[in-house]
Amino acid sequence: SIVYSKSTVKRRTKDRSENMKLVLALLVSGVAAAAGPPPISEKAAYARWMTSTMTWGVMSSISTMEGMAGAPFGNPVSFGDNATGTPYLCVSPLDQSIIDLTADPRMSLTLSSAETTADAASSCAAQEGGDPENPPCARLVLSGTFKNVTGTPEAAVAQDALTATHPAMVDWGCFSTSIEGHDFFLAKLDVTHLWMINIYGGAAIIDPDEYFGVVLENKEAKVQKA
Repeated sequence: SIVYSKSTVKRRTKDRSENMKLVLALLVSGVAAAAGPPPISEKAAYARWMTSTMTWGVMSSISTMEGMAGAPFGNPVSFGDNATGTPYLCVSPLDQSIIDLTADPRMSLTLSSAETTADAASSCAAQEGGDPENPPCARLVLSGTFKNVTGTPEAAVAQDALTATHPAMVDWGCFSTSIEGHDFFLAKLDVTHLWMINIYGGAAIIDPDEYFGVVLENKEAKVQKA
C-alpha cells in the first residue's frame, strides 16, 4: 500500500483549495463556464474537452531508425479535431514519425493540460506548487491507427479543423500545392483506445463509443443522454 506523508496531503489539499478558488473566480467575474472543462468525474466528456481544447501533443510511433528499430519514438505534432474527437494532422513523409507510421501505422497522441490555463492551472504550474506530472494536471493518451485522408471526403473536415487552429499550415501547402519537396498531406489518428488521468486514484480507460458519443456545446463537453 502507498502511505502519503503529511507534506503530500497538505500539498494535495492546497491543490483542491486553489482549484476551488479558480472556479469561484470564474463565477464572480462572469466568465462562461462553457469555456472550461467538465466535471472530472465525467471521464469521456473530459477527454473530449481536452482533444477539442489542445492544439498540439506528442505523437508516438514504433521507430524504424537505424539503431532504434522497434523502440518507441516521440515527436511533437500540431492537430485539430473540429469538434469531432478525431485528431487531424498535416504531415510530411520526410518526418521520421511518418516514416515510422508508414511501416507500422500504430500511433499514440499524448496531451497535457499543462498546455492550457483553463484546467486546474495551479495543479500544472510550478510557480503555483504544481507540476505537469501532478494527477490533477490532466493527461490523455489517444491510441489507434494513423491514416492518410488526403483525397477523401474526410479531407474537408481535416482542413476545417487545421485552418481554425493552425493558420500557418496554409502557407505550408497542406491544402493545395505542397512546399516543393515536402509533400505535406492530411491525416488522422483513428482512435480506438483512450487512457487518462485527471485526478488522484489511477488512470481511467475510456470506451471509444462513449468518447465519440459526447456532444460539444460551445466547446463544453456533455455526455449524450439516452
